[in-house]
Amino acid sequence: MRNPLAVLAPRRFGSAPTGVDSSPHVPAPRHVPAPDVLAGVEFLQHSCTGEGEDHAPEVSVRGIDPRNDRGPAAASVHLAARTDGPCPDTVEELLATVRPGDFRLRRLTFDVRTLDEVLDARGGRTVLEQLVAAPADRVTNAVFRASVGSDPTGDLDCDVRLVGEGDSVAGRCRVDLGRARLTITPLLTSSERLARRLAEARARPRDRAVRRCLEHALACELTALALPDLIGVHPDAPACAVPLAR
Repeated sequence: MRNPLAVLAPRRFGSAPTGVDSSPHVPAPRHVPAPDVLAGVEFLQHSCTGEGEDHAPEVSVRGIDPRNDRGPAAASVHLAARTDGPCPDTVEELLATVRPGDFRLRRLTFDVRTLDEVLDARGGRTVLEQLVAAPADRVTNAVFRASVGSDPTGDLDCDVRLVGEGDSVAGRCRVDLGRARLTITPLLTSSERLARRLAEARARPRDRAVRRCLEHALACELTALALPDLIGVHPDAPACAVPLAR
C-alpha cells in the first residue's frame, strides 16, 4: 500500500517525459550595450550655456518605444514670434522675411519611423543597425554619418505653426503656416555625439532616460541652428495668387 504521507518531488514546468530531449530551444538574449553616460550627467556635461539654455526648444522624439503603437504622423515645428516682429501667413513668407531674433524654435516633434525610407534610399539602414549593436564604435559612427548626411535637402514633411510667446492654452494665439520640409537627417548626423545618442536610444527603446539624452542633445544643437537650415518650402504645398483690389 502506498504511503499517503509521502511527498512527491514537484515536477518542473515544461519537463519532457523520459526518453524525450528536454533541452530548451530558447535563443540567447541579445546583449544591449549601456549608454556611456546617464541622463543627469548628460545635462551637466553638454548643457546649453548662457542665453541659449533658457531658450532651448522642447524636442520630442517618437517611434522609439515599441509600446507606442500609434502610426507615424507628420512632424511639427512650433515657432514663437517676437512681439513686434513680422506676421507671415505662409511658410514662403516666413522664410522670405525671417531675420535673426524674429522667431524662436519652441517645440520640435518628429517620428523616427519616418526616417526608415530616407535611410533605405541613402544606404544607411544597415549601417545604423550595426551602430545600434555597438554605439561606441567610432568607425561605424563615421561611416553612418558619411552615408546619410551627404544630402542637405529636406527629408520629412512637417507642419509649421506660430504660437504666442508664453501662452499655455492650446489654440490661443496660434497661426498655422502650412506644410514644409524638415531637414532632420543631416542634423542627426552632424556630430558623432548625436549619432551615438540615436543608436543608444534605439538599442534601449524602453529606457526613457536614454531617449531624453537624445532629445536634449538635439535641443542643444537646435539653439544655434538658423531657421532656414531647419525647414524649407514644400514642393507640393498648395499655392494661390489673390489679385489686389483696385
